[in-house]
Amino acid sequence: MTEAHDIWQHMFSGQWYQTQHPDLVAARERAKQLCWELNNWPQTALAERKDIIRRLLPNVCSATVGANFGCDYGVNIYAGKNLVIGDRVVVLDPGIIRLGHGVTIADNVVLASLTHPLESARRRAGWQQTAPIIIGDNVSVGEGCSVLPGANIPPNTCIAAGSVIAASTSLAGQVI
Repeated sequence: MTEAHDIWQHMFSGQWYQTQHPDLVAARERAKQLCWELNNWPQTALAERKDIIRRLLPNVCSATVGANFGCDYGVNIYAGKNLVIGDRVVVLDPGIIRLGHGVTIADNVVLASLTHPLESARRRAGWQQTAPIIIGDNVSVGEGCSVLPGANIPPNTCIAAGSVIAASTSLAGQVI
């Protein structure tokens, strides 16, 4: 097993890891460049944007992505068909993010699969920990929502604007 493989396994397993590993830095730089390219093509340049989305989000079946999209890696985002992402959406994806078919993410949403240590010295040293985010089929995430590490949103749920969904949030109903 290589060191590069080990760092990704640490990320996905929920173990603490340092973000400045050279392979992670290179992967983030690649994603930031592709986000820049995507955000600088007009919304009407469909073919060019589709090509960039395919390279940035290779594990997404089909997606429409709004203006000013940002993500850490892109390769850790998995989605079914007909994903719609609004404007100014930020996806912090060092952890796995799974989105079902027909998911709609409104403007100004943050999906954050990472946490930082409480100790300031460890934060300064670049330590992080991840937990996956799972969003089921046909979920609508309202404007300005924050979805935090470990959240698991069941299919057909509608999340109200401004909601904060954490791993411990009870999702007994279909509307939040």
